[in-house]
Amino acid sequence: MKISRDWLTDYVPLPGRSPDQLAHELTLKTVEVEGYDLVDGDVVFEIDNKSLTHRPDLWGHYGIARELSVLYGLPMTPLPRVARPPNATGLTLADPAWHRRMLALQCTVDSSVPTPAFVRDRLRRIGEPSRNLCADLSAYVMYAVGQPSDVRASSASVVLEIPTLHPSRARCSARTEASVRQEKGLDTQRADQAADLFLHLLTEADPSAAALGVEDIVVAATRRAEIEISLAEIERRIGIPLPPDEILRILRALGCTAEITGELLRVVAPSWRSTGDLSLPVDIVEELARIHGFDALPAPRPVVQLAPRPRLPLNRQVREVLAARGGATEVLTYPWSADHLLAACGLDADLTIDHPPAPDRARLRPSLIPNLLEAAAANLRYYDEFSLFEVGTVFAAGERTSAGILLAGPDGADLFRRAKGLAELIRRYCHLTALDLTGTPGPAWTDPSVRLAIRPAGTLALVRPAVLRAAGIDRGAIACVELDLDALRTHPSRENRYTPVGDLPESDFDLSVLAADTVPWSLVAETATQAHALVQRVAYVGEYRDSRIPADHRSLTLRVTLRPRSTTLTTGEIAAARSEVLAALERAGARMR
Repeated sequence: MKISRDWLTDYVPLPGRSPDQLAHELTLKTVEVEGYDLVDGDVVFEIDNKSLTHRPDLWGHYGIARELSVLYGLPMTPLPRVARPPNATGLTLADPAWHRRMLALQCTVDSSVPTPAFVRDRLRRIGEPSRNLCADLSAYVMYAVGQPSDVRASSASVVLEIPTLHPSRARCSARTEASVRQEKGLDTQRADQAADLFLHLLTEADPSAAALGVEDIVVAATRRAEIEISLAEIERRIGIPLPPDEILRILRALGCTAEITGELLRVVAPSWRSTGDLSLPVDIVEELARIHGFDALPAPRPVVQLAPRPRLPLNRQVREVLAARGGATEVLTYPWSADHLLAACGLDADLTIDHPPAPDRARLRPSLIPNLLEAAAANLRYYDEFSLFEVGTVFAAGERTSAGILLAGPDGADLFRRAKGLAELIRRYCHLTALDLTGTPGPAWTDPSVRLAIRPAGTLALVRPAVLRAAGIDRGAIACVELDLDALRTHPSRENRYTPVGDLPESDFDLSVLAADTVPWSLVAETATQAHALVQRVAYVGEYRDSRIPADHRSLTLRVTLRPRSTTLTTGEIAAARSEVLAALERAGARMR
């Protein structure tokens, strides 16, 4: 929206106020001024329409002038008042679904009379073309007080219609300067200002013009909003106590009726601020704060209290680790298990249900493994490989919280290694004090050839073929992990160690060594890591077995990464480090293939 400084001075004196000062004050306390241009010695401000959305009273020069009078404490020149002609009928129509008020004026006018020069100049400066006397005066009134109007001309007279529309209906019409103002919600009393100003300008331009009649249809007049708020609440929200005299001065300058009784402030908003702009106690707080000056409010430093983040329960941590980091899918099964699966897994269930869902499902589960196997059998009809997990209650020696993991796929050895990796993932990211994967587990469902005990309480193993057949699984392999979460302990706080990122490029090389099955991967990785000072990390790549490899042996492939200390590594330095790593591995029982 464009606002002319010369036009503003019709309503409020602005001596000694530079364009930059006016733009700064308006932007700081009322609307955002994007810039200004010099047009024929006048200053035309460009105001961002988005900052006017909640202020229908500011969509005209008179509303902006009212704000400047409050900001600078300057007197306002009132709008002209004109005696109304006698009442008439049949000049206009009002639809209650569309109109809140319709005011119509019938006037005689000499169509040959030109538009006054000052009206044409001011409209031109804000980008409005001149058409004829009545059309130009209608546009001038809209840009002055923000009230749109329409002119209907006949051979003998003109009828000026001044509608006040329901905002929702105005939004359904074409996007024009008039509809933009109507859709913000205009008060019905503004039509009187528009009628008086139009008649005043018309009689000045054409002294022979006369008002013949007026028809005023008021469907729903704008009611002035009444608001109450305590002085203590104003102080609490603003942050400083404002003197009662200043509170009353600001509100009355804004057109409100304000009184303080004891500690209670009672405000009656003016009609032009009662269409949704001023309706709540916080609206009064905002008016006081912005006129007083947001820059004048104290800005104390915020007090930040750092507290340790509450740790999630272990069962929730395990769920998040397995789902987010392990890529497994969580399942929820019933707390009972099928009798044939309990028998196949070698599990004794002591607790029974009085009214079981089926005769063969009367016993509460002592382990998550039978139900996970049943879920795997259902999913193997559609998928060849997947990972499932469940965290829930088992009923063995009382109620215990258990975590069960199941991996299905064609390669049992690969599934076993992945299951071991998930167990290590839980140990690392759930900050467990200990998780020792050694020894022989006892559950009957484990395959004797591929199984490990997880101390202090858990099992990692491939599932025996007989158990798979009992569960209806006739292809592929299944690896399972079960952990008793109640038996696990976590560190009181995680240990953070800062490792700076190197400035120099790292180098890596792969090694394939032949190692007996009795040589664990942990020994191979630890030996290679400690073999040379430049070794940063050692990663497992894979293993290989065939007829050319001796029985009870496998070919291990590992990737060794070197991090330089001061200069980029040369080929010779990499070769020397590689030789030392190989020598250390041979001493540990893993020789080069």
